[in-house]
Amino acid sequence: MLGKMRSLALLTAVLIAATAAPALAIYAHLSTTLTGNPINGVTPGGQATVDQSKLPRRPGAVDVQVSSVNLPDGTVLSVVLTDCGPSPVGTIRLKGGAGQLQTKLPAGCQIGRTSSIFVNNGSTTILSGGAPWIVGG
Repeated sequence: MLGKMRSLALLTAVLIAATAAPALAIYAHLSTTLTGNPINGVTPGGQATVDQSKLPRRPGAVDVQVSSVNLPDGTVLSVVLTDCGPSPVGTIRLKGGAGQLQTKLPAGCQIGRTSSIFVNNGSTTILSGGAPWIVGG
């Protein structure tokens, strides 16, 4: 009887460790360069960083900066992270071809190294990055 209880306890510990492993594999800090095709002769660029170091106590955060986007002031760009689903995590309003988004990730969203990020003007992708992200950046 004692042997069966020890076996059950060991099996339970193995199952807990196996199911907890994915959460431990989330990278605390990720970064990527955003690149895009020229818009009227000007090539846009940008950077994105993700901070997931405080999970699960606090949601992750994303910081997206874009520049040299040759679109009118006031143009609103949406930011989509593939690991968070198809809806934007936020928007950037351009001023002088540049803008920034700093926001928390939606509840339950964790960015993996192979996630992609897209900065869109409507249905047109202006900038993209990730896949893979730089770990620790």
